[in-house]
Amino acid sequence: MTADDAAGVQALLTEHDLGFTVRGRCAGGMQGGAWLLAHTGPPAQESLAVLKICRNESASRIPGLGQVIAAIRKAGYPTPEWLASGRFSDGSGYHIARLVPGRPSTPLTSDKTEMLLRVLESQAGLDPDPARDWCDHVMRPDPAQVPTCLVDRYQRLWDEAGPVRLPGGDMVHGDFNSCNIFLDETGVSGVIDIEALGSGTRVIDYAWLLREAYLEDYGEQVAAMIQRAGQAVAGPRVLAVCAVATVFDIVRFKLRHEPEAMPRIIAQLHHLADDLTAALP
Repeated sequence: MTADDAAGVQALLTEHDLGFTVRGRCAGGMQGGAWLLAHTGPPAQESLAVLKICRNESASRIPGLGQVIAAIRKAGYPTPEWLASGRFSDGSGYHIARLVPGRPSTPLTSDKTEMLLRVLESQAGLDPDPARDWCDHVMRPDPAQVPTCLVDRYQRLWDEAGPVRLPGGDMVHGDFNSCNIFLDETGVSGVIDIEALGSGTRVIDYAWLLREAYLEDYGEQVAAMIQRAGQAVAGPRVLAVCAVATVFDIVRFKLRHEPEAMPRIIAQLHHLADDLTAALP
């Protein structure tokens, strides 16, 4: 069974017997697919959910993540409930989660940034999955496909910042960006696309968000807020080291999806490296 068409999705929903029907494809998203689901049974008020398809390296983890999601939700982390999860015959993973109300927090302003920083701080001490330690990924940055000029610049940053020992014991989202943090009139309404979560230091997610602030040119105030908050956790050296792997990751992603934007991306990432270097003691 696959989820390439509505019939396949409906067959899956019937198998799980959750009472949902397929409403249609969700808009947006570049790394997988998602389907909007509707539940019209009792209670009378319609409820909505999303079937998210995962075709990347996280797919194999999906069936076992439900308990981890339940644990961080119990601790107060604002991510939606998972109703079901599993894998398709083609190896891709899936989960069904409650639909998060509101809109993505993109583009970031200072007010929105304050709300996202509070979410990041709520990850302190959660340590949801020690078997998946994001610090291992950060300490082995992969320069494959990254333009030489960026590899050289970030190697210099790494050398000037290190050696460092990364702290641990926190939750790491693994894709913490404004598109995945939803807001409504009350504040943060939910955190989505959490399949890559693991343990490590929350500074890694600060580095993700800081990198976005530079790439999307949200302005000096937003970037400075994120940089100060990230440095406050474990110092400027740790933030700089965490930035290296996250920069290499996003460059590979942008090469696949926005190759025409690479000149601008390279310039902005050089700017980020310069500012991180300037903050080193």
